Amino acid sequence: MVTSEEEITRRLTEKDTARNARRAEAATTVGELARRHATLAAQLAELERELGEVLTAAGEVIDISELAQVTDIPAADLTRWRDQTTNRGKRRRSTTTKARSNATNGHATSITRPTPKRPAEPAAAAASA
Repeated sequence: MVTSEEEITRRLTEKDTARNARRAEAATTVGELARRHATLAAQLAELERELGEVLTAAGEVIDISELAQVTDIPAADLTRWRDQTTNRGKRRRSTTTKARSNATNGHATSITRPTPKRPAEPAAAAASA
């Protein structure tokens, strides 16, 4: 027995309805989690900024290694938080910018590295001795 066109359409509609409900649920969950992530990331960024400011100010009276010892917080974490705050306004120059700053009359100067001197060949050194 062959299924009628109406039955095929009804079955497809039924399947599509169930699939669309699952898709909507997945999209809603992802959207909500992404919003929560963005909120927490903003809170974390603010907290790290505050930590950096406090660490920078505290540097006058206590250094990172001593803070690490008394707080049991790894010095690497303390240093990273402090440096993120102090490096915020500074931009690193790209190599392209460096090359442009070395330009002379519109032409980039070539930057050459000194070639390492090779040690004399043992046979040549012995022959010259």
